[in-house]
Amino acid sequence: MKRCPECGADLPHSAFGRNKTQPDGLSFYCLACNRARSNRWYRESRRRQGKVVRDHSWIPDGFRWCSSCEQPVAHEDFARSRNTRSGFGSRCKPCKSAADSAAYFYRRYKLTQRAVAEIRAAQGDSCAICGDPEPQHLDHDHDTGGIRQLLCQRCNHGLGLFRDDPYLLHLAAFYVEGHSQRQALAALQDAARNGPERASRPGNPPVGSDRRPGRRGTTSRSGGRNSRSAPREQAGEVSE
Repeated sequence: MKRCPECGADLPHSAFGRNKTQPDGLSFYCLACNRARSNRWYRESRRRQGKVVRDHSWIPDGFRWCSSCEQPVAHEDFARSRNTRSGFGSRCKPCKSAADSAAYFYRRYKLTQRAVAEIRAAQGDSCAICGDPEPQHLDHDHDTGGIRQLLCQRCNHGLGLFRDDPYLLHLAAFYVEGHSQRQALAALQDAARNGPERASRPGNPPVGSDRRPGRRGTTSRSGGRNSRSAPREQAGEVSE
């Protein structure tokens, strides 16, 4: 055990850093006190230089300050880095993703963030093909290198898989439409064959019959006589 002169607590050796200049090989202050003293010295040094010093002491444990969005972010939502001692980068994941995307657009197409924002605003922040929100892929002509519009990942990959060939895209559209129509026709035929038969109401003649509902006997054409034959026979007229 060793006593820290800053906090006055008796702590195990594991709570102290290494210092070969000390007789026991341990730092004079414990790790927590040494970190606090270093931060305090850094803030005072920056103030002496006339620079603004942000106080991050209010940030709870498990959070880090993002320099881009300027708000505390949980460790699981913070970008990682192998080049820093803490293992964290300087930005949260969304801010790092936006910065990487802006750097890619400028490196590949020489477009600034303002130019990309204007393209996005002109499209209503939606994919130029399917309309999905927040497209992240800038489509371009692979032959001329000309910039087109922003697309979602699926539409951008789809154009690439069809080799940007309008003829193949039209064939694919006709292919899908033709099979959809065949399936719809087959469903209608199955419904017509397997559907319930309609029972005819009592007193109704079958379809195509000359009989009138509610009357029995022969039809008006039976025996070759019509409704004007009876009055003529009663008057003594013989129909020829």
